[in-house]
Amino acid sequence: MNELLILNYKLLTLSIFSNVLKDSAITALMGVFAYSSKSLSECMLYYSKFLKVLYESPFEGDFSLYLADLIKHDENVFTKGEASGRTLSEEIINSARRELQTLGELALLSPQKIKEVLDNQFSGSKEILSLAGDFKTNGTAVGFDELRTYVRENCWGIFAKYGAFFYTKENILKPVGKTDEITFKDLKDYKTQQNTLIENTRLLLSNKSANNILLYGDRGCGKSSSVKAVYNEFKNQGLKIVQILKNDLANLDGLLEHLSNIPARFIVFIDDLSFSQEDENLSAVKSALEGAISKRSDNVVIYATTNRRNIIKETFSSREGNEVHLSDTIDENASLSDRFGITLTFMSPNKAKFIEIARKIAQDKNIPIGDDFDIQAERFALLKASRSPRVAQQFINGYQN
Repeated sequence: MNELLILNYKLLTLSIFSNVLKDSAITALMGVFAYSSKSLSECMLYYSKFLKVLYESPFEGDFSLYLADLIKHDENVFTKGEASGRTLSEEIINSARRELQTLGELALLSPQKIKEVLDNQFSGSKEILSLAGDFKTNGTAVGFDELRTYVRENCWGIFAKYGAFFYTKENILKPVGKTDEITFKDLKDYKTQQNTLIENTRLLLSNKSANNILLYGDRGCGKSSSVKAVYNEFKNQGLKIVQILKNDLANLDGLLEHLSNIPARFIVFIDDLSFSQEDENLSAVKSALEGAISKRSDNVVIYATTNRRNIIKETFSSREGNEVHLSDTIDENASLSDRFGITLTFMSPNKAKFIEIARKIAQDKNIPIGDDFDIQAERFALLKASRSPRVAQQFINGYQN
């Protein structure tokens, strides 16, 4: 029996790494391997589909790298067990070793070997086969010890491949391929607040008790940017970030429970947090911060931003309600912010500090500062009715010396 047919049968025995076989490139390649039941045109069609996926991947035609990426980021009983530090059964360990050897054979496959086998099967096809494209292979495979070390250091599946996620209303974690690369160097002023955020995140990464943090203050002062900057500060140390939108906060408890079972450290990011008094999401957030019967997981913190000190919006009519203990209701509405262990305040700078921030931004961009710089900066701030760092950045974007 031909070696490609044998390899095809070996691949069909995969159980732990069976998800690899569902990949579109691997599925197409196995279609080529089963050539004995196909015509040459069918084999060529499968081979072309394989190359198309491979060429369009981030690995641009390198099959060894493509397959290694599939294996390293597969979510299965072996990778999840190793990443979690569990002791796996001998049967699982032995099967993982054997299946990685099979996938190693696949990694060694060359386009020349495929064309050679097809030429032997379909006589007189060499000229046609020569028109088919090629792919690169570096002859290396992911070994058992290499994979074990990788998942122990990086987690499993999408949590090893990505660091940032959106939590959707369908209760799905959607990876974010490209994130905002802002750093604390880009943010001017508010160093005390930023240092508190950094130190609290260090506690999280050190398996020590860390606080949920509320970042409160004026618009454009760097609250959201500080959260993104602290993620960028520690993402190479395994920190992950998950953003959940206000409208999806009813699912917050489910998200926290899901993350508690993953051996990684997470920031759950809620931007622009505020509620009306009738908002059904309010109780979910209160429960997540304090009040749930379940113990809070040590691997997750919530960082939320708001422009309001009292996150629950009150109206004059709400203060004129007909409840007997109205003051208790008002206290409860004002207390949500108190459920965060730390509150960091970001207030708009005064005139002198605003100009100082604008000057620092200009210097970072190597923009010459003219004699009337301060006057132009203040005039711009007055037009915008704000002296926030965001306004300073907007001023610099359009500044002409």
